[in-house]
Amino acid sequence: MLNKISPLILFLLILMFGLTACGQPNLMSDAPAAAASPSQTPSLQSAASPTAVQSSEFLLTSPEVAEGGLLPVEYTCDGTASTLALHWSGAPAGTVSFAVVMHHVASPEDVHWYWVLYDIPANVTSLAKNSLDIGVLGNNSVNGQTAYTPPCSKGPGSKTYTYTVYALSAQPQLSVPAAQVDRATLLAAIQTITLASAELNVTYSRSESADTQSSQPITDTAQTGAPQAADGSQPAGGLPPAEAVAACSGKAAQDACEFTAQRGQESGVCEMVQDQLACSPQRGPNEDGQAKGNPPGDDQPKDNQPGDPLDANGSAYNIEQAISDKAQGMTIAFDALAFLTGDLGADSFFPPGKVADFWGFQYLRDNDLSQMGHAGDFLTSAAMNMLNILTAEQRTQLVELASSQVASINEYGYKRFVLMQAFQRLLEGSLPDGTTSLDADAVKAYSAELYQLDGEISYARAELMGSLLNALDADQKASLDAMVGKGMLEWPDVEEPEDIRDLDRDVKVAVMTYAADMFSWYAGSVEADVYFCPERHGTYFGSFYLKDIRAMSDSSYAIPTDMTGNLGDEMLATLDAEQAQWITSLVDVQKPSLSGIVETRRQVSTELRKFLAGATADKTTVLALMKQYGELDGEIIYNLAINFTKVNQSLTTEQKAQLTAMRQELLDDLSHPTGAYLYSQAIPMPEIPNTDFLFK
Repeated sequence: MLNKISPLILFLLILMFGLTACGQPNLMSDAPAAAASPSQTPSLQSAASPTAVQSSEFLLTSPEVAEGGLLPVEYTCDGTASTLALHWSGAPAGTVSFAVVMHHVASPEDVHWYWVLYDIPANVTSLAKNSLDIGVLGNNSVNGQTAYTPPCSKGPGSKTYTYTVYALSAQPQLSVPAAQVDRATLLAAIQTITLASAELNVTYSRSESADTQSSQPITDTAQTGAPQAADGSQPAGGLPPAEAVAACSGKAAQDACEFTAQRGQESGVCEMVQDQLACSPQRGPNEDGQAKGNPPGDDQPKDNQPGDPLDANGSAYNIEQAISDKAQGMTIAFDALAFLTGDLGADSFFPPGKVADFWGFQYLRDNDLSQMGHAGDFLTSAAMNMLNILTAEQRTQLVELASSQVASINEYGYKRFVLMQAFQRLLEGSLPDGTTSLDADAVKAYSAELYQLDGEISYARAELMGSLLNALDADQKASLDAMVGKGMLEWPDVEEPEDIRDLDRDVKVAVMTYAADMFSWYAGSVEADVYFCPERHGTYFGSFYLKDIRAMSDSSYAIPTDMTGNLGDEMLATLDAEQAQWITSLVDVQKPSLSGIVETRRQVSTELRKFLAGATADKTTVLALMKQYGELDGEIIYNLAINFTKVNQSLTTEQKAQLTAMRQELLDDLSHPTGAYLYSQAIPMPEIPNTDFLFK
């Protein structure tokens, strides 16, 4: 993407700031971008990969429908759900295999896929109707299953569906099983091996009755009455759970509904499923809390992370998704597993992008229109473009700010150890003499001090960034405007300015961060500034280490896209009902604080944006709000530590062994670090001030 970026500094940026992505759960991924899985590197919204060549000689046709024609009903959910017969010709020399994808673009940011098929031999030039024995199937965005699913478009009007065949110079190299290969994962894997592609576009319009009454075809599994999924939702093609049916009693199709499953509260709309009106949860495949979009295999994303910017309904990642019960429930359960099986060193691992994060950069990357927000060079590309737009004098001001803030940023990181040490003491029962528990007020007060330091950093940054952006001339603004509203793949390719290349490591990382934040701030809004990942708060319990450290140590390792949800569920399944309740009840316990955080962030963001408008933000107001912010997060972490400790004290030897085995299976010899971390940089364990004052 960029021509002359220092390999060392690019690695450092990937290492340091790739962790700020939400996890594609496909849900929620703060994974290091250098080790991101294919589904964390979303592809273009267009049907072809970036390197694909649309060849006039390479053609895709069907004996059933012509280009632009009406798709026969038998190939939809209103018919027999058959796969369409396809034929292609004119493949270029050197073709080793083919891949086929069927998708629909509901909007520029919302892509659905129905058929992902790859490893089709080079001597195959057609697929018969309902062909089942050729190639390898990936998943679909309708039910997340490793299968073809027919289009079942909702809403009025004709919809266009695109079949694309790709001629490949090699077999796709995929690091995930077929069940996790979605459209974006496949397109990412074939970007550099696509010789040519050909499309067939068809249309289909459903009648109103079909839109509300049709059901997916009954599969063998459904006919045998398959049991419901572990999360309480119906398996694709299976019978809906009784709770889902009851939720739609007395309702009409498409009415809103909700029911309680083992995994938590589900919400969606009433739909006909196997001839029963049932509540159909509105989420993408492998959802890890936040609804997922392209590419879902990433449970926001997952972990369906923002980076895969859309949920199953086509909505951009937003704060409502981040604080939803589902997203928070999965995050908390994963936190509990990390804390109960980890140690202080693991707890200290923390993405630096979570500090002074009022600039909408997380929103920008999670909603990138080219779905490259989780690519390793996303921050680098945004930063380098911004730095090239600035003059040398303006860049010097960023360098000066970075030089002045490095110490404060590191101070923030070191001060976190006090809270982490106190929480570990509580967990281990190593309390000061004469005390019985944590002091909630002391925890909140210390957290407030930390956040006020964050406020100092944020205020100085906003002041300079606002000044620089307001000083841009017409040409500079035109260059920025040309990037706004476009995905990373449409941004210019630029070189690293010479005056940036030889900066001190910490200063350079800070400068790059400022530059990327300047662009997202300029391009964004208050709502973008307010947005955060589900795991943004309560960050003292080791979940970032549990999720990311293996990928940081092994670039060939792809973080499982559904890690947060799956391991959280597995952890809860290990507990008895009372123990699980101590974990799941935290969703409601923290809800007032989390809602308060959203409102506080909105006020802070609004105040800081005064600099962007050419005015002056009130520092006293900002610091007072940041104190309030810290108290709210302090309330959250206090309750997490208390309840996690209750669970730990009640665990049986067998339960402890099961939880430890889960960590060991995931991390092996990386289960416990030998030292600690200052953000994501390994350091010896620092000397930590006495933490007795946090107990009572």
